[in-house]
Amino acid sequence: MVSQAGYADLEIRVLGRQAQGYPVEITLNHEQEFPRGHLDPKSLPLPWVATASVEADGERLFRWLLADDRLKTAWAEVRGLYPQRRVRLRIDATAPELHALPWELLRDPGDGGVPQDLVATVATPFSRYLSGKWNPGSPILQRPIKILVAIANPENLKDMNLESIKEEEEWATLQQATSGLKGVKIDRLPKPCTLQALEAKLKDGYHILHFIGHGSYSEKDRKAVLYMADHKNQTNLENDEDIAEMLARQLAGTDIQRDDKLRLIFLASCQTATRSPANAFRGLAPRLVAAGVPAVVAMQDLVPVDTARQFTGTFYRQLLRHGLVDLASNEARSALIAARLPGAAIPVLFMRLRSGELLGERGHITSDWREEDFWPFLLENIDQGLCTPFLGPRVNAGLLPPPDTVAKMLAERYSYPLPACMDLAKVAQFIALKQPAVLRREYLRVLKRGLFSHLGLKPTDEDKRRYEHASLTETAQGINWVKKIIDLQENEIHHLLASLPLPLYITTNVDSFMFEVLKQTRGHARREGPRWEQPHAGSPQYILSPTPSIDDPVVFHLNGYDSDAEQQKHIVLSEDDYLSHLIRLSRDQETNLPTNLLRMLSENSFLFLGYSLDDWEFRVLLQGLIKPIAQTNQAKKMHVGVQLEPEQAPSAEKAMDYLRRYLGQFSIDVYWGTPQQFVADLYNRWQDYVRW
Repeated sequence: MVSQAGYADLEIRVLGRQAQGYPVEITLNHEQEFPRGHLDPKSLPLPWVATASVEADGERLFRWLLADDRLKTAWAEVRGLYPQRRVRLRIDATAPELHALPWELLRDPGDGGVPQDLVATVATPFSRYLSGKWNPGSPILQRPIKILVAIANPENLKDMNLESIKEEEEWATLQQATSGLKGVKIDRLPKPCTLQALEAKLKDGYHILHFIGHGSYSEKDRKAVLYMADHKNQTNLENDEDIAEMLARQLAGTDIQRDDKLRLIFLASCQTATRSPANAFRGLAPRLVAAGVPAVVAMQDLVPVDTARQFTGTFYRQLLRHGLVDLASNEARSALIAARLPGAAIPVLFMRLRSGELLGERGHITSDWREEDFWPFLLENIDQGLCTPFLGPRVNAGLLPPPDTVAKMLAERYSYPLPACMDLAKVAQFIALKQPAVLRREYLRVLKRGLFSHLGLKPTDEDKRRYEHASLTETAQGINWVKKIIDLQENEIHHLLASLPLPLYITTNVDSFMFEVLKQTRGHARREGPRWEQPHAGSPQYILSPTPSIDDPVVFHLNGYDSDAEQQKHIVLSEDDYLSHLIRLSRDQETNLPTNLLRMLSENSFLFLGYSLDDWEFRVLLQGLIKPIAQTNQAKKMHVGVQLEPEQAPSAEKAMDYLRRYLGQFSIDVYWGTPQQFVADLYNRWQDYVRW
């Protein structure tokens, strides 16, 4: 599967028409917002009239979209900084008329450079992004990927002035398109293709629905209908509302994290159609996304036979290879252009996935013992409450800006003079020497702003006044991040980890996210941190009272946190902070940390999530906390699991050697994959373990 790391996230949001026109907002990586521009409704190319040149039409549409100089400048800046960028065109529900434009023609003329078809280039995966208030779920790890093909061919289509569908040809074409693809199972819905039969069959657990049939659209009623069948195989018009409600019922009955849920609907017009499905399919697709389907591919015009076959084959082949639905769409269009086939802009992708990741894969495990023993051992330890997860900065992907981005922002604000401006510890060290009083306050301010932008919120003047002096925790609570993130993020780590019966979570992050989710899901939770100052003679031992339990879980912030004055004062940020913390942990563990926490750690296996081998947090953890525990338990072979992303770590052999040098008394497993991959994999295996 393709890594997400290489793509910047670029959202172009078009709002409903106002006096000045259609407001347009461009946001980069959920953080950087460019000045708002406007689309001029007077020059709106509606109704769209195509010319003989597809390329000229694409450039005409592109120039209209970015006619405002502010938008043009923002686009040029992003294009220069990030040649690889995921482009999500987000048209608000208040501007549905703009969906009638063929955005899949968009072509950047390049300002004298090489023109670029945005929707047919690997560097710019493109989709029409639709926001919503439901969680699109996690990528599918299960194999085979199950595809259900439904061909609606009632016997009396000719009475509706429609051509009958050549079912066997359509079926053979789709079989040929998916032939040779490993990990795919394709089934056909028996005749007649009724809405009731389709609903019943989907309950068997399909990932993709490929629908072939006729459709129409009523401009007066603004409703789409599909020509499906009744139980006698006579035409039965099913409107978009009923279809969407059926799918919503089906999806509501499935755990969003389960592997047997519907992820994609492909609406294909039949090859013998004489009437364009453009309005019907284009009108139905957003309703299906709103009903809970993460991605819908629809045809917005009649598709030539060869074009349909080429697009379908390339789309499914690439989707099964890397799992990214927007990238697969671009690659399929590129194949049409390369083959000089007409209609590359006819397929349109509507999706609810920020990352475009529809299908996932399980990470690879490198182990000191047999790989097949890793999961049973881990699941058994979790079941007994004998596993302690350690949460690093990368578990907050999609919630807060990553450390390198925070470092860059602070470096620019405080004129950091050295080249390594992406290293937060180095930048923090510079600020601490120059203006020590502002370091932690400015760090938390950057995180607060990042939380708003990552949740897709634009703070109002009232928000700015309300949260100006609020902590990160108070801000997160005030904007109800727990509810908002479950609506936005495909695979939210804190929620999945909270579902595991664990009493203790240790984090090197300052945020309250793990605490808030535990409090919501279990009704109660506590936040604790180290005793930072050396206790005077006769001070009582530091003990967590009561001892952490499943019903009373504790999130222990090893590096301090934000909503307590003493803990915030000692948040570990700079190089000097980390060195002092290392000494404190390794030399004075029993005075700075709760004694019952140390006892629990000596009995548990460890699970590190969201760290890189080069992170200061990780190195201090290994040297200052874990290594002393291992040395005092030499008679016991302890276990540690480490999740590492392949792009951010050395080879498996080098990583294992590195860890063995620190952790001689541990059995070591390394999971090669993202934190999201690991937690999704763990959650699915945990569900199977619990059901068994």
